[in-house]
Amino acid sequence: MRLTSWLVALVAVLAVFVDIPKHQFSFPFNCPGVCVKIGDFQINQEIKTHLGLDLQGGTQLILRLQYEKLPPGSTATQSELQNQAVRVIENRINSLGVSEPVIQGLGPDKILLELPGIDDLQQANDVATRQAFLEVKVPDKDNPGKYKSLEPPLTGADLNPNGVYVTFQNGTKPVVHFEFKGAASDRWVQISKDYLNQPVQIVLDGKEVSAPVIQTVFTTGTGIIEGNFTTKSANELAIQLKSGSLPVPLEVIQSSRVEPTLGRDSVNRSLVAGAIGLLLVAFFMIAYYRLPGAIAVLALLYYTALTYALFRLVPVTLTLAGIAGFILSIGMAVDANVLTFERLKEELRSGKSLRAAVEEGRRRAFPSILYSNLATIMTAGILFWFGTGTVKGFALTLAIGVGVSFFTAVIVTQMLLHAAIEASSLRRRRLYGVEEKAPDARTAGAPVAAV
Repeated sequence: MRLTSWLVALVAVLAVFVDIPKHQFSFPFNCPGVCVKIGDFQINQEIKTHLGLDLQGGTQLILRLQYEKLPPGSTATQSELQNQAVRVIENRINSLGVSEPVIQGLGPDKILLELPGIDDLQQANDVATRQAFLEVKVPDKDNPGKYKSLEPPLTGADLNPNGVYVTFQNGTKPVVHFEFKGAASDRWVQISKDYLNQPVQIVLDGKEVSAPVIQTVFTTGTGIIEGNFTTKSANELAIQLKSGSLPVPLEVIQSSRVEPTLGRDSVNRSLVAGAIGLLLVAFFMIAYYRLPGAIAVLALLYYTALTYALFRLVPVTLTLAGIAGFILSIGMAVDANVLTFERLKEELRSGKSLRAAVEEGRRRAFPSILYSNLATIMTAGILFWFGTGTVKGFALTLAIGVGVSFFTAVIVTQMLLHAAIEASSLRRRRLYGVEEKAPDARTAGAPVAAV
């Protein structure tokens, strides 16, 4: 029990530390978050609150799939092409580090794209619509100064995504490093033998990016793409090559920058409503359940700090729907305590001692708490699996909140109750909302036998 108490206290301290809005120091790691590096495995997670499009603003695009530009003979259905385009865009956006983007089909030929925190419309357009079809061409002997495709073509589809990244030549010039995989790697080596001291052309979306001269025979399937890159444009190209080319050309038919003014006003109102609700709940719990009610309020504060810390660490992108899920989970946390305390009062009224009543109340309330929480988490799981956008955010915050509320009701509240009954001044039954025992009429006033 003592070890559990120390672990609960340690979790509380860590949760409060994570909840600090801005970390002014990086002890014990040299980064403002969670940093772990074991060999090639590395985690560098910044600790911050991620807000959705409705709360922090961002960019919204509606894209149209240009099926009419597909080459003749294409056998893929429109549904397959739309799903593949959504996956490619999702990979690109995730590589940008955008939290909880909304990427979903609209009808048979459109895609909705919402990017929280991205204010640059041009950047969003480029990342979403650039075809990113890479091809390596070789000199055409029949047409000097021209290049021709290989048979079969050597394209970006043959790249190893993990081998695409940005490096710097001479310490300042950004270039994109690439690596072919499998048989394409051997073809790249053979090209260096066949075209030694000749240029090869690297083409992106039909335009020449660079035409480097092969000055040595390659031993691996690696190379670099040079051009008039800035660090930003080189990173964007690397992201596009990693995610692959779009299966069908896209065009932006509607773009807008979403301002967070309405969201900020809604957040402020939600915070005020949440604070009022918490105060009313605290007042009711203390007035009706007395000492257990005060313990429930402490457990509720613990629950709030721990849940918010998990939101910042996971990280969970908070939208208005997500905040609603969080507030709903607070109700679940209070409900679990109500079940426990009602059972406690029943046991005390039946004549049990305080210690026995606390233990029996916990035992009898546990199944109800467990099954109600499981039912809610299962419902949240269904919403998350089948839902999209804000529905997923609501389901995720609700599931995390309910999971933490179960922990606080079963572990934290019980730990505080057991600590309270150890103090003799806190063992009076009226502190638990139950009248004191009336003295037994058969023994009251009975003479005391002389020793």
